[in-house]
Amino acid sequence: MMKINLVSLAFLLVMLTACSAFPAATDTLGGNPWELYAIGKTFPIEGRPITITFEDGQVSGSAGCNSYGGSYQVNGDKIAFSEVFSTLMACSEPESAMEQETMFLQFLGDAQRFEMADGQLQVFRSDGEALTFVPAK
Repeated sequence: MMKINLVSLAFLLVMLTACSAFPAATDTLGGNPWELYAIGKTFPIEGRPITITFEDGQVSGSAGCNSYGGSYQVNGDKIAFSEVFSTLMACSEPESAMEQETMFLQFLGDAQRFEMADGQLQVFRSDGEALTFVPAK
């Protein structure tokens, strides 16, 4: 009987250790793609959608011209993006497409916190300006 209890205890300890190796499930962003609705008070260029998808600590999407990816971490309402990279295609039409893409990617680099309300996701940078996303169609 003592042998069975020791085996059960050992199994329980292994399971608890394995479970503690994973972060708490505080990430509510994963799974659904989002489309950018606004950058601060401006709207994205029509025909150049900017998207973002969160999954398993990785972020990916379209920055309007190029695809991008990277890592993200969530802690409560805090969010940080790291190791963000993008493809290097140039978009000539419209002229402001590359400027908008650069602004979006820089915004991710300064992201501080996020809020989800009324079906929208807002990502705020240090100056309080926000990216506003809606569920992608």
